[in-house]
Amino acid sequence: MIKTLKICLTSFFFFFLSFQNLKAQDDKLIEKRIIKLNTINKIKVNYNSLVLQQIRKFEKRKSFPKTMGLAEFYFPLFKAKLDQYGLPEELKYLTVVESNLKSKATSRVGAQGLWQFMRPTGRQFGLYENNKVSLFNDPVASTDAACRYLKYLYKELKNWELALAAYNCGIGRVKKILKKTGKKSFWQIINYLPKETQLYVPSFLAVQYLMNFYKEHKIKPYTFAVAFREVEIIKAKRNIYIDKIHFLNQRDKRIFIFLNPHIKTGVIPEGTYYYKKRIPLSRR
Repeated sequence: MIKTLKICLTSFFFFFLSFQNLKAQDDKLIEKRIIKLNTINKIKVNYNSLVLQQIRKFEKRKSFPKTMGLAEFYFPLFKAKLDQYGLPEELKYLTVVESNLKSKATSRVGAQGLWQFMRPTGRQFGLYENNKVSLFNDPVASTDAACRYLKYLYKELKNWELALAAYNCGIGRVKKILKKTGKKSFWQIINYLPKETQLYVPSFLAVQYLMNFYKEHKIKPYTFAVAFREVEIIKAKRNIYIDKIHFLNQRDKRIFIFLNPHIKTGVIPEGTYYYKKRIPLSRR
């Protein structure tokens, strides 16, 4: 009995050592990939235990393959807007952390849309909502507002990690901590920030890593039904009743509803911009 127990404990010990060794090798591979990624990106990924922890968290998230499918659709829009405002392309990954790329996402504190704008901040950057339309959920309008907001935060803080922290917990709080501590970087003030913000920036960096090395982590993105290049932007010349729009099939109607999360009722008000998939000539 005692001999059997010793054998079991010895086996477990060697298994544990083997597991730890494999984990260390895997962590080393991640570090090498991050070094490679940092040669091309503008917002550098800091390799540390917090970022590594968030990489493990996101790679295990069951919804991540679907999120990557949505990224195929939304990221061309985000890139175009970020380029327009002269901002780093990596900022597109912020939407994964904020909303998991769900255009109708609403947080427990009322933040809305892909970029999770709170109402006061959203209104400050031109977003509005009434009983028919919510620009907080409009992919194009909210992305434009997010770009202007992020540009303002960076102009004020001169550091992207600090700007991202401010996006999460407010620029006033970040400035106050910087003044109080005399520190100049996110990692120097991390322990003074709210717990959510302490993980927010590492989460963004982890997503940036995983989106570039998902194949190495055996993540298979979903294939999405439509590409953003197939979408046209139209201004309604009159009130349009969605039920009266001719759709080729129910699938096309579902795509139309997906493309227009900012329309709150069955009517697109006159003067409102809406989005529609171009119909190939062969199907007209």
